Amino acid sequence: MPKILVTRDLGEHAMAILRQSGYDLIVNPDDAPPSREWVLNHLADPQVYAACIMHSQPSDKVDKELIASASDNLRCISTFSVGYDHIDVKAANARGIKIGHTPGVLSDAVADIAAILVLSTLRRIGEGISLVKSGNWKQQPWAPFVNCGLSIGHPSLTIGFLGFGRISQATVQRLLAFTNKKQPPLILYTSSYRRDNQDEIDANLSKTFGVEVRREEKETLASQADIVIVLCDLNPSTKDMVNKSFFQKMKKSAILVNVARGPIVNSEDLHEALVSGQIFGAGLDVLTGEPDIPADHPLLKLNNCLVLPHLGSADYDTRNAMAERCVRNAIAAVNGEPLVAEVKV
Repeated sequence: MPKILVTRDLGEHAMAILRQSGYDLIVNPDDAPPSREWVLNHLADPQVYAACIMHSQPSDKVDKELIASASDNLRCISTFSVGYDHIDVKAANARGIKIGHTPGVLSDAVADIAAILVLSTLRRIGEGISLVKSGNWKQQPWAPFVNCGLSIGHPSLTIGFLGFGRISQATVQRLLAFTNKKQPPLILYTSSYRRDNQDEIDANLSKTFGVEVRREEKETLASQADIVIVLCDLNPSTKDMVNKSFFQKMKKSAILVNVARGPIVNSEDLHEALVSGQIFGAGLDVLTGEPDIPADHPLLKLNNCLVLPHLGSADYDTRNAMAERCVRNAIAAVNGEPLVAEVKV
């Protein structure tokens, strides 16, 4: 009987789907990541045809060691994530192992967090919460402009997106509800290359959102945007893309929000930009090195930097939908059927 390996319990809904498949299950019994040895040993079992893994568990990193340890019968590794920067996809494919992931079901949840971070960073919400929790509120004399931040309703605002896929477009829909209706914002975005029909694409996007939308190179976007939102994939070309040079082009009144992957933004350069006043503030749901972020991390010491613990997809509906897609990828592979969502590189 084929087996499916599950490195973390995926919740009642998804686990019921797995049980209904009729295949034997090997499930990590602990409410904690398994050891690397546990994962490698089970993948070597010739009866394990598919595995459901996690994105941020070191034990589940799909590198050459893990791929080499797998039996020849392993057909699929399905990750409980959209991103697959923890997987050597080409090496897996070379051994005939398909990679499944969970796109399309978390766009709204991540867009919610992006919008929350934009509003919170502009309005200095993190600073306000800290002021109250520290007990220092009463010690701060009131003044007409005390604790003031920036308004998303400012006339003719420019909002820039590094990457303009489903999540970015869902974020636009949310932010437009807060922006100035008489003098609406301009939406700029980057993409990997300019297409032959780019003007037509931008015209259609502008019609969809009811405001001007156009593609720009990242240097132009950096210099013009009041709000920069990072929502591109992490790959060799985007690692450290938001760096000192990028920050130097930004307005001093601009903010940066990152809800993609931490290493896209150079943390040291961001710290320098925030301390020097090169930019107004930053809102981060992701950070290089996460989750191993010490309390004395330089960015955590700054009042103008709000950091969340990677909450992008963290609502129950979304996580259940991700779990279902993850297990359906695995079941499809064992059945010899196309994956629901396969990574193609």
